[in-house]
Order: sequence, then C-alpha cells, then structure tokens
Amino acid sequence: MKRLATLASFFFLALTSFAQTTDDGEAKVHLFANIENAYYSYQARLDIVNEALEAGAITEDSAQAWKLQLMENFQERLMEIAVDAGDQLWAANDEDAGDEVSIESKEDTASAYAAVREANKAQGEWIEQVGEPENDPKGRWKKRKRKFTGSGINIGYAPYLMALDANQEFVPSDFLPETGSVSTVSWDVFFHQRRLGRTPLWMRSGLTWDFYTVDFGTHTYLTTDLIPGANGIYLVEDPSITFRNSTLSTSYLTVPLWFYLNGSRTGRKGLSAAAGFYGGIRAGATTRTLRYMDSNNGWTRERVNSRYYTNPVSAGVQLRVGYKKFHLTARQSLTPLFNPRLDIVRPDVYVASLALGWDWE
Repeated sequence: MKRLATLASFFFLALTSFAQTTDDGEAKVHLFANIENAYYSYQARLDIVNEALEAGAITEDSAQAWKLQLMENFQERLMEIAVDAGDQLWAANDEDAGDEVSIESKEDTASAYAAVREANKAQGEWIEQVGEPENDPKGRWKKRKRKFTGSGINIGYAPYLMALDANQEFVPSDFLPETGSVSTVSWDVFFHQRRLGRTPLWMRSGLTWDFYTVDFGTHTYLTTDLIPGANGIYLVEDPSITFRNSTLSTSYLTVPLWFYLNGSRTGRKGLSAAAGFYGGIRAGATTRTLRYMDSNNGWTRERVNSRYYTNPVSAGVQLRVGYKKFHLTARQSLTPLFNPRLDIVRPDVYVASLALGWDWE
C-alpha cells in the first residue's frame, strides 16, 4: 500500500506538470489510457483467480498467493508508466528531443477490459498448471493433482457368514459353529486414482488379491465325503478332538472399481468417502488345514489343496470411509462362497467383512 501511495503521488505530480507545461492533449489521453489498460489487465486476471477459487480449481492459499503476485505485477506496471510519463515530460521541454514520443496502444478504454479478458481466457488453466508464484516462498502453491498410483493392504474380520432370507435380504447364517469366524486380507497390488474433471470426485481401479479364511472353531471340521454317493460340503463336529486350526482358505484376483469423494488438492488428505463394486476369479487351489493333537504322533497338521466346490468367481459391493491414507472398508459379496452351478449339497453362504487398511505410494 505504501508503494501504491508513492505511485499515486508521483502520478499527481506528473499530471500536474503535464497540465502546466504542455497543451498536448493527446499525450495526456494516452497516459490515462495506459493507466486504465494496466488496471483492466490486473482486474481481468484477478477475476480469473477468483473464478478458479470458486470452481475449486485452486485452494484458498494458492488464490492469495496469486493475488499478491498480480498486485506486485500491477504495481511494477504502474511504475513503468510513471517512468515513461516522466521521460515524456522531460522530452517535451527539450528542444532537441523532436516531436516523436513513444506512445502505447490507442485502444479505446471502454473495450480494454473485454479485450484483455479475452486475451487471458487461458489464464485459469495456466494458473492451475504452472509452478509456484514468485512470492510464495513457503511453497503453499502446488499443482492440483489429477491422478496418482499406489498400493494398499486391508485386514478384515467377520464373526459369521451371511445368508439370504425369504425376502432376499442378507442375514447372519447358522452354518458356522459359535466358535467359528471369517478373516480376510486384501492386498491392492496396485491402484490408479484419477480426478474426474475439476470436481472432488475420483475414480479408482487396479488389481487386488483377496484372501478369505473360514475358521470352523475348535471341535468342527469341513469334509466333502460324509455321505457316499452324495457329493457336497459337510461340517462334522467331533468333541473328542480339539483343533488348534480348522480352516478353509481361498483367494481371488479381483478388479475393484471405486468412486471416491475427496476435496483435497492431492486426493489423499483429510476425510474421504467411497463406494464401488468388485469382481474377480479364483486364484489357485482352495486349502483345508487341520492341526490337532494326536495321541500317537503328537501335534499333527493336515493340509489338503483342492477346489472344495468353492465358487470360481467373486463379486460384490463395497463402501469405505477414510482419513488421509487410512480407511475402513465394508464389503458384501453378492456371489456365494460355494459354487451354485453344481448339483451338490452345499450351504448358501456369503462373505461379508469389515476391514481396516492403509495405502502407500
């Protein structure tokens, strides 16, 4: 402001001198025109910064940094005009200076604003893409991120499997014993997250490896040959044996599709919410693991790799809330755990889980 006051004083003295020393009205008209054009140019760029801020293309800190930069440029332009006015003043009093005076554009000031505004239509995009303003030493201005990539891990748990009732609504299933449970691990091998236009909405996809482990408790195990001639999945309860492990594990290579809502510049700051779908195919063989104490052999571990009639495909819906790189994910499978296309005895159960996870670059 002090610099603007100094410039105003300089202009007042310059204009007074012009009025007292010269009758050349054209020179005074062009002096005023140059000042007005400089102001309209400054105002046009300021309007674009304000529009970018309102549209969410830049942050509040970035807008303030750009406004300071534009004010400095405006002051420098006024100083240049003031110096030119002084040079013209001395040239008018110098008989050897001649009649030629360097005069800037004679544009009509009424159309100056529109012309400058048109010439700077690309300023908004430019503000978003170029580096920091010169007067932003703290680095508050950064390019607004359009996309990023990374990996992640999610560790989940569910106390039971789900089933569909008569109304086709998911309810807890009684397939698992009371001591049974389900655990999940989802490894995001990679993901790509991209901003949709200039909105706070992002789309995310990639490749995920999902692992499901069904724990049948301490006195129950799974078998496929309980009844001769009737293929299917059966649970056998044997109170005489205490299992340290009695599990069925399978995995799927999955392609998730997320729609994220995050208003930060990078897409990875503050709170976020997401919803989406996933679909995948079974990877490798399903594994049944038993570990128990045998009176003859001590601790015995049985590990059998087979399909165990598990579903070759997996699909479902997912919801997520997060803060920075950490998130809580809820998943509900829409495909049953065991293959529904086979004519077998099987439980109609679905995996639902709640998982805590985090991302990294």
